[in-house]
Amino acid sequence: MAAAAATRRWVALHADDFGMSRVVNAGILRSFREGLLTSTSLLANAPGAEEACALWPKLSEELQAGSLPSSARRRKLNEQLQPFDLGIHINLTQGSPLSKSYPAELLNDHGQFPGIGPVFRQLRSTGTKYRDGVRKELQQQVERMLDLGVTPTHLNGHQYIEMIPGVAEVIPELMSDYAIPIVRIARESHLVRTVLRQGRLTAFAVALIKRYYAGRFASQSAVMKFAAPTRFFGTSHAGLVDRVTLKRFLEHSSLIGGTEIGLHPAILPGADARPASDEWFDPLQHLRPLELNWLCDPATDDLFMAQGTSLGRLSSLLQK
Repeated sequence: MAAAAATRRWVALHADDFGMSRVVNAGILRSFREGLLTSTSLLANAPGAEEACALWPKLSEELQAGSLPSSARRRKLNEQLQPFDLGIHINLTQGSPLSKSYPAELLNDHGQFPGIGPVFRQLRSTGTKYRDGVRKELQQQVERMLDLGVTPTHLNGHQYIEMIPGVAEVIPELMSDYAIPIVRIARESHLVRTVLRQGRLTAFAVALIKRYYAGRFASQSAVMKFAAPTRFFGTSHAGLVDRVTLKRFLEHSSLIGGTEIGLHPAILPGADARPASDEWFDPLQHLRPLELNWLCDPATDDLFMAQGTSLGRLSSLLQK
């Protein structure tokens, strides 16, 4: 890691779900252009994936040219001029599989992924029985992203599936096969302050479960050879990160190895908007604009400056 990257306190603001829908794509792109977003990851089987990858090169050109509306804010926060990160958001919980051989036992009656609960219970109880089917599906998702002209800079999972039994074991192999060097380790700290003190008891319990499985995932010897930020925040705040929560995340951000904060921004559909027939149901739809708004608000810069925190890149973890 470069000396500068090793000594400065940096945070990567990451948006999951790129490609989910037109409003999510629009919100994420606006969060880069007008806000402080530094990273996102693609749902390769989602209806908006092709649009997302088609729009990505123009964003990259604007960054390189210094023509983003947020350029001055980024300079103020000591952001290094590096390409934005675009990873693969592997998915076994929403939409339809890309591989024809995906196990029917892991699908619902409509031939679609059944949600995180059923997938977790099935894979946890069957061990490695579906390993080959899971691996082939995840390979197809990476291949889909490559076919759309984008090489993933990192890997993370939709609804954190990368760390559940039956999936966690194939992640190192997948990353090695496609030379993906960075993985999310969602082992979140300070949950009492960021979740429990908000009175969100169920969310706190779920966050503890996620932290347990994230710890198991991180302890795999094969996972240890890949890069990951030292800290991650956001496992129990999908669409709910406001300025108060952001301030708490920044206060506990890592001094070494950087911090990733997981976000879910989007624009709010117009009152008369009609979703495309293939668009997914999005339970976060009316929450996502909250995160978009503070990302694009210059007042947010003060929170970073108060902590002496700069904007960073996941890819800076690879610098020597």
